[in-house]
Amino acid sequence: ENMKLRISVLVMAVLINSQFMLAQAKGEKSPEQVKAEVLKRGTGEKAKVKVKLRNGSEVKGYISKADQDTFDVHGKKNETVTLAYADVLSLRKPGMSTGAKIGIAAGIGAAVIIAAAAASAMASLGP
Repeated sequence: ENMKLRISVLVMAVLINSQFMLAQAKGEKSPEQVKAEVLKRGTGEKAKVKVKLRNGSEVKGYISKADQDTFDVHGKKNETVTLAYADVLSLRKPGMSTGAKIGIAAGIGAAVIIAAAAASAMASLGP
């Protein structure tokens, strides 16, 4: 009885963790993380970014200015968009990184393997 409880707690922990990993893999960030990322990239034409906003829109360009609560992205059509860190869902270099692809695949693979192991452990315990 105690063993079953422990396994279900383990399965719950894995599910919660894989949700968290998936959110991380999708690149959802807190405003503080976004700000840190913007400041790390700096400003200028080499600081190219692809920004996904919480409202579903996307902004591409380079970071031209970073302030306390907002940052500016200078786009291809010579327009500058001011974005609040809190409105940003993800911020990355244009094009999905290989690391992100591998992270997503690894996270899904690990969740499947652990779920299968937990299921066989449950089966071997019997009713």
